[in-house]
Amino acid sequence: MHRLGHAGEILPNNPLGAREWLKFGDPTPPRYGAVMVFWREKKEGWKGHVGFYSGESSDAYLILGGNQSDSVSQAWVGKDRFLKARWPRTGASLGGGVAIVEMERNEELSTEEA
Repeated sequence: MHRLGHAGEILPNNPLGAREWLKFGDPTPPRYGAVMVFWREKKEGWKGHVGFYSGESSDAYLILGGNQSDSVSQAWVGKDRFLKARWPRTGASLGGGVAIVEMERNEELSTEEA
């Protein structure tokens, strides 16, 4: 995630801290390509997970991220762990529309992204 950006885009002070991405860009509804931030272990804690929205089922988001099973991969993360979605201020607009990708989920939910 710390390579994301464009000249003029303000990145988090500590881009390796997942919850630091809560301050990135502008708020957006979950949509294709959005930076998605989740809590990990406990909602009030400091740990988290961050990745890109790839799709969703009724109860989970499909997230493209690093450090998921020790690799860059897609993993299902429960919607109950969702904190915020963010969009780069310098990123291209999706025309103001919401780009939701609905999918069937057959895999287990990810619980250990670290």
